[in-house]
Amino acid sequence: MHFLTHDVALIHAVNGTMMVGQSDIAPERNSIQTLVAIKCGPESRLTTFQNTRAQFLGRPDAFQTLTEELLQEL
Repeated sequence: MHFLTHDVALIHAVNGTMMVGQSDIAPERNSIQTLVAIKCGPESRLTTFQNTRAQFLGRPDAFQTLTEELLQEL
């Protein structure tokens, strides 16, 4: 999380998807996400969400590294 101001934060996340009936993630569905959160009084709210498939074109090692990191979270 990176605070842009005292009440606005930029969040980068990665995501793996496990399909129904499967016990492992589907690496071709790995995603990189960007979110923007704002503080509204005592609460925070997400105002923006962007999701992109993690392809790492030309960098198969980066794709494999992300998949391994996500598998460790299972």
